[in-house]
Amino acid sequence: MGKETFQIYDFVPDIVIAFASVFSVKGEITFNEDEMISTDRFKLESYNPKDTILVATFLHDQYSTKKAYFYVASYKESHSIANHDQAFSLFSIRWDKEESHWEKVPEYCCFVKSEQPQPPLHKEAAKWMLKKMTTKGSGFPDVDYFIKGKFEILV
Repeated sequence: MGKETFQIYDFVPDIVIAFASVFSVKGEITFNEDEMISTDRFKLESYNPKDTILVATFLHDQYSTKKAYFYVASYKESHSIANHDQAFSLFSIRWDKEESHWEKVPEYCCFVKSEQPQPPLHKEAAKWMLKKMTTKGSGFPDVDYFIKGKFEILV
């Protein structure tokens, strides 16, 4: 396999802005509450962008008896210099036992910079973000929460 022609970086904007950008329509950062909260997880999945892929599941039985499902989707960052740069949002659909519903939650984001056009890099971005979330010393604030649960990485 040849040398990678891209680099992945922490994305400077807030993860909520990146998450909202994935779900924005025509550049507007707005969405319907039905797209974010439901008693039906599959209904929430149906609102995911077309390029969304399931990348992991997670269970921390101290907090929930239901798995959380992690997804990654891309979007075009408006400040990208090159046409082939990509931004990615990692988000979950998790059960809120206090409210008795599923909800979409932003988790992490990254930026992939490339000098050359690339195929979709969802899996590479997902692996990079999941590693940051689950590695001590990575700087991710909730790393202990993820280390103590059961993560199943699917990519």
